[in-house]
Amino acid sequence: MKNQKMAAVPINKRRKARQIILSSIVLSGSLLYQPQSVFADNAQQHYEIQQGDLATVLNQFASRAGILLSADAALTSGKSSQGLSGDYATEQGLNLILAGSGLTFTKSADNSYYLERKPAPKQQQNFTLDDSTDSVDLDALMVMGTPQFRYDSREVKTGTRIAKDVTEMARSVDIIPEQLLLDSQAREMEDVYKLSPNVVNSDGYGGTREDYLIRGFRRPADIYRNGVRLKTGRRIDPATVDNIQIIKGPVADIGQMMPGGLVNIITKKPQLENENHLSTSFDEYGQQRAVFDSTGAIADSDNLAYRVTGSWEDSETFRDNSDIDRRFLSTSLSWFGDKGEYINVNYEYSKEKRSFDRGLITVPLANGKRKIADVSSDTSYDAGFSFNEVESNLVEIDTVFPIKQSGWNIESKLFYNSEKADDTHVEVGAVTSDGTITRRVQGNEDRELNTFFARLQARGEFDLFLPMTLVSGVEYHEQDEEWINFAGSNQTGGTVTNPNSYSLINDIEIASRDHRDVNMKSYGPFAQLDMQASDDITITLGFREEFYSADFERRVLSSGVVTTADTPRDSKFTKSAGIVWNVIPEVSLYTSYADTFMAQNVYTGQQQQTALPPQEGRQYEAGVKWSTFDDRLLLTMAYFDIKQENVYESVNGEAELTGGIDTNGVEFSVTGSPVSGWNIRASLGLLDAEIVSEDTETNGNRPTNVPEHTANLWTSYEFQGVDNPLSGFGIGGGITHVGNRYG
Repeated sequence: MKNQKMAAVPINKRRKARQIILSSIVLSGSLLYQPQSVFADNAQQHYEIQQGDLATVLNQFASRAGILLSADAALTSGKSSQGLSGDYATEQGLNLILAGSGLTFTKSADNSYYLERKPAPKQQQNFTLDDSTDSVDLDALMVMGTPQFRYDSREVKTGTRIAKDVTEMARSVDIIPEQLLLDSQAREMEDVYKLSPNVVNSDGYGGTREDYLIRGFRRPADIYRNGVRLKTGRRIDPATVDNIQIIKGPVADIGQMMPGGLVNIITKKPQLENENHLSTSFDEYGQQRAVFDSTGAIADSDNLAYRVTGSWEDSETFRDNSDIDRRFLSTSLSWFGDKGEYINVNYEYSKEKRSFDRGLITVPLANGKRKIADVSSDTSYDAGFSFNEVESNLVEIDTVFPIKQSGWNIESKLFYNSEKADDTHVEVGAVTSDGTITRRVQGNEDRELNTFFARLQARGEFDLFLPMTLVSGVEYHEQDEEWINFAGSNQTGGTVTNPNSYSLINDIEIASRDHRDVNMKSYGPFAQLDMQASDDITITLGFREEFYSADFERRVLSSGVVTTADTPRDSKFTKSAGIVWNVIPEVSLYTSYADTFMAQNVYTGQQQQTALPPQEGRQYEAGVKWSTFDDRLLLTMAYFDIKQENVYESVNGEAELTGGIDTNGVEFSVTGSPVSGWNIRASLGLLDAEIVSEDTETNGNRPTNVPEHTANLWTSYEFQGVDNPLSGFGIGGGITHVGNRYG
């Protein structure tokens, strides 16, 4: 047939499929059901698309929304659009782009979108078709947009208050999508943190909390959830994760943080398209885990959507006497207004109990150094009665309300998390030359941790010599924690190779106890400004003035003796600046500066420390980002230099701010899907780090748990083609390398 055209078919659709996953880290079975449904999320997203010809604007919109949009090329020819700026659901944004074009859209059963002319008033029409015509000439079919690549999530919501593509950021950002957690059968999120260069896992209070180091700096006690700094005594359940965003370096307008960077968990949100998922995971060590996820419109509404996500786990791990018992439920309700309004209410409940696991211990050598004990990896130095149990309730409310015909939005967030926890564990205090070990039972009980956060901000665009986008507002954060700490007597017995040859006594009832109470407050204004210096150059500025204070009290229960310490109310101004230059559409160069601070640790209870000025940190970074293979593969390279100072040290009995850490290094990464079905994620990190100290034995040493180099590779392949009997099956594997570290 003359001028025959192929129909537009959505690609990369979810299939009812089983996946075979081979991993170098874990081998596990998975039964996964995913109905055929749209992969694009109709939840509200932020768009910044400049005006231009209609086809270009639609193409950018479809790519960012993750939808397949098809149209006759003649429909958009010669038409223009004002672009799109703000937060909109998919169909809301599409309607605004098409306003005044004489076009509308229809949505097919497979959730693809097709453009068409708005119907004209009905008129009687007479026409004839030449009987001799044996073919029909069709206009060229234009297919615009592709869904988000499974391993190439690009929308950054962390480290910037203006949502951007990762190539538009003047800093390094690694985004790890949910699909990578699913494919790699990640039991915890720490299984994928290490896929980012110069990021390594840490102890995490015996493996019971999220813990990591970024560019040589360990997180203080917090992780970020949807942009909120959150201290928690539990693991974040992977069931709620939409993607993990790892921001390298300080973020000046976000408040107190370590200068190495942060991890922000973006959680799943309701969407109007129906999706239902159920998965189970098992492994050879005794993992038993089930996860469900359901979302969709309420009563076929175009404005109301729900999401319910939950998990159940009753597992064992490779370590002796190590168990995990976890229950998790998240419920969300979203309203999408017709004019860009948005309200989302989320409630989460979590209860988990898991064994405490400090890992293997080190033993002394004749030369005065130490090495990791040469024992089986399943050896446990804890006791069967050790545990960490946490129950939490979390509420989060987000709103967006446009100011009528102004181009500005008023946005707010309210967040509250309440936790109750108890833990009992064993610490190894000493190892003698003959291998005998000394241990002690200790822990915390009746711990209550409450976190409250509020934000109010305005977002909009204006012209002041240059086109500008501004987000400015105020935030308030308060954390209150109280608990009873206890420690038993030293117990000597058992050996490095056979710790269970001695039965530890659980002596917590007669242990020394003290009650502790810590309150921390911070608040202040912030602003982020984007300036479009030219079509190819964007300048970003960030500012924050943070006011902070803290109080500590410890009361020994046996004697009633009280010790107090406080961080006097003070403020600190932090700032950042960055510039991105799109040399050509595929390549961007960037450079940036940012600084931050961290109040002295009030948990030490030492007034001579808490009254001192805060720790300070700054970073310089420069790099290049190259998007190639038709935007299917992203290659990045970055150089950074970080300096931390004002770290507390006791020098000859006097409190001094002479400590710190200096790091610099290079990072390379490759992410994407260069060939249909093949996904790859690889990175290399090189890091030079040293301690700055008045202590000559410490000065110049490498910080604890900081390697000189890290490298990783994850790759997978899914068989393609509707007619391929293996379509939907996949195979994947990965490897991670971490250099030597000081313990």
